[in-house]
Amino acid sequence: MRIKNALITILLLITTTGFSQIQIDDVGDGWKLKVDSALTLIKKTSPAHYKEVSEYCDHITYWMGGFSTTQDSSTVVISVMDMKIGSVNNLACIIVHESHHLLIQKKHIVLEPKKEELECYEYEFTFLQMVPNAENWLTIHVIKNIINNK
Repeated sequence: MRIKNALITILLLITTTGFSQIQIDDVGDGWKLKVDSALTLIKKTSPAHYKEVSEYCDHITYWMGGFSTTQDSSTVVISVMDMKIGSVNNLACIIVHESHHLLIQKKHIVLEPKKEELECYEYEFTFLQMVPNAENWLTIHVIKNIINNK
C-alpha cells in the first residue's frame, strides 16, 4: 500500500511539474534551444519579467508571418524571420513583449491597439535596458516603436 501511494505521489509531482513549464515546439534547426536560451536570459536578467512570462505564456510556437504575435490566450508565436535573425536577445524581447499582450488579454484590459502596443514596447524596453550587451539595432527598433505608437 505504501509503495502504491509513493508511486501515485511521484506521478502527480511529475505531471504537475511537466505541465507548469512553457512548452516550446521543436521544429528542428536548433530553434527550441534558442528559445530556451532566451527564456534562461529572461530568468537571469529579470526575475520579475520572467514571472510574467511564466504566468501568462504556456506555449511558444512559430509561423511564416512577417511579425511575431500571440495566438489564443496563452501562446507566443515567433515569426520565422525573427528566428532566422538568430539573436537570443531579440527572442527574449519578443517573448517579454508578446507575453505582456497575453497579460492584457487575460486580465481583460481594454486598450486601443496603438496604446496596447505602446505599453508592450515600453515594458519590453524596461527589460531590454537590463540585458547585458544588447545589440544597438534592437534598442533602436524598440525606441522607434515607442515613438511611433505615442
